[in-house]
Amino acid sequence: MSVRFRSFSDGGLGEPEQDANSALTELDKGLRSGRVGEQCEAIVRFPPLFEKYPFPILINSSFLKLADVFRVGNNFLRLWVLRVCQQSEKHLDKILNVDEFVRRVFSVIHSNDPVARALTLRTLGSVAGIIPERQQVHHSIRRSLDSHDTVEVEAAVYAAMQFAAQSKSFAVSMCNKISHMIQGLATPAHMKLQLIPILQHMHHDTSTAAMVRQLCTDLLPKYPAQDFVLVTLRTLTQLASATLVEIPNQVELLLDYLVNDPRREVQCCVLQCLYLLAKHGAYLWPDTSVASLVNVARGPHPSLVICALDVLIVLTRSAAICNAHARSDSVLMELCQDTSYSSNMVIATKSIKILSQVLCYCVPETFCPKSVWYCSFREEL
Repeated sequence: MSVRFRSFSDGGLGEPEQDANSALTELDKGLRSGRVGEQCEAIVRFPPLFEKYPFPILINSSFLKLADVFRVGNNFLRLWVLRVCQQSEKHLDKILNVDEFVRRVFSVIHSNDPVARALTLRTLGSVAGIIPERQQVHHSIRRSLDSHDTVEVEAAVYAAMQFAAQSKSFAVSMCNKISHMIQGLATPAHMKLQLIPILQHMHHDTSTAAMVRQLCTDLLPKYPAQDFVLVTLRTLTQLASATLVEIPNQVELLLDYLVNDPRREVQCCVLQCLYLLAKHGAYLWPDTSVASLVNVARGPHPSLVICALDVLIVLTRSAAICNAHARSDSVLMELCQDTSYSSNMVIATKSIKILSQVLCYCVPETFCPKSVWYCSFREEL
């Protein structure tokens, strides 16, 4: 389907519409050229065109033309169309003829060329936000995960990740399939690393979320390699932040790795995950978790100390944490009073910020009326 842009004299269009019409006509000539170079040049100029003229009718017409190129062109042209879809994500909702666009792109999924099928899957995955519940696409992704071609399987994993983030029905229906592939001996290790992050979207019902968490926690001792530990911990953290009910268990798991795993990359990853969980549910943290973070913040590595203080800054925005550590003899207050004199300016600044946040909570609530910690702190200054 093609959309004809009227000229200024025909329809009274203003200057921007006239410029958009001229630009689209020029690019359409490039797409129809018999030279691959000119076609590629025309394709890569579409994202700037969308930014300059974000008109739905122009974007709709452009994507239909690109879908035609994808349908009849070679894999090199399909790759550039894929790049346009990925770079123009915020304009996808302006496609008016979604069915026609999908029909033209999806027709390539029946090709005998596994690379063409892979490019189709990635293109469909990149537009998952506007076609989240297309059952024929879901079926094609599931079928391609069983392909013997590595390129097609990796493309199916990418598409599964995109659709799982957008579609509850797809995420739930793919849970058993993804779990079976991760646990299967025939699945290569690098493929499992790509499959595990898909599980973070399996949080739409309690039974599925519980099954996924059990699967991931079982993987940790079986695959102690650093890459597996990092990916699995991040996936579990995203899952916990979505369900909330698993935050206490996830915090304890992360703190166990923080204390017992000496690998610096793992420790940094754990602190990043704890920071995310602190933002989503500080009030759900176990009582002993702050003490474990304080021990890390007293360590010899400045980078870990700074990350631990960042987590504590977020935690002290919670009334529950401030209430539990408001007294001057608490481990948190003792840490901050010590580190506020640090020669490292960043550490000192973050420590003072924690003290300030607890103070702002304590004063209105009149905690510790006779032995307010901030008074003794002022005397020391």
